[in-house]
Amino acid sequence: MNRDCAPIPPAALQAWSKSFLAGQDPEIRDALLSDSRVVTYSAGTVICRGNSDYRVTLVHKGRIRAKVTSWDGREVTTRYATAGHFTALPAMLTDGAPSSLEAVTMCEVSVLNPNTFRRLMRTRAELAYQVAVYLAESTYETVAYLEDNLFNSVQQRLSRHLLEMATPTVNGLLVQTDQTDLAHTIGSVREVVARALKKLDDIGAIRRYRRQIWIEDPALLRSFASTDLRGRRLPEVRDS
Repeated sequence: MNRDCAPIPPAALQAWSKSFLAGQDPEIRDALLSDSRVVTYSAGTVICRGNSDYRVTLVHKGRIRAKVTSWDGREVTTRYATAGHFTALPAMLTDGAPSSLEAVTMCEVSVLNPNTFRRLMRTRAELAYQVAVYLAESTYETVAYLEDNLFNSVQQRLSRHLLEMATPTVNGLLVQTDQTDLAHTIGSVREVVARALKKLDDIGAIRRYRRQIWIEDPALLRSFASTDLRGRRLPEVRDS
């Protein structure tokens, strides 16, 4: 089926305008987005499992977690993708990668055609250069995540992940997860995470209710998360 003239959804155009490719020739944008399909994933869905099973996506809304999993089931988060971010660009260029993707919240994405993307990169030098810069920056981001998991305390890692996983609602910032999922996310165990959550609850940084964690004091939570080794600035999380 020829999709060269397929209409591009407004949500895809808006996400593109937030992406690192926003300044590219509109012809490149239209070629990629016309040859894509919009897919929605519910929270907790495994989008792809790594290796040759990968999805090159442009995120419209929601939050996606990239992770690597050891043979014994332990997980380490390598990055998060939100609106305007692309996923699996390294896998597209190497025909597979070790990380898998999971929807943290309900997500809507454009699933791009990797063949079209590779063809454009071979013929458009500016596109290829921008992707190369993006991949370099993503590598540094992944290294920083690994440093956090290797050297930072559970309290620091947990606080940072809660901030990055939080979704704004009319009632405040909400993280929908449980202790087991959080332990997997930060590469720890349930019992240790439970103690760290209780501490945050006791001081008023969060409020827990079943699988819901409400962030009551984002600034206080950031103070726990921000003392990492690289001094990286954490993303601002707004409650409206």
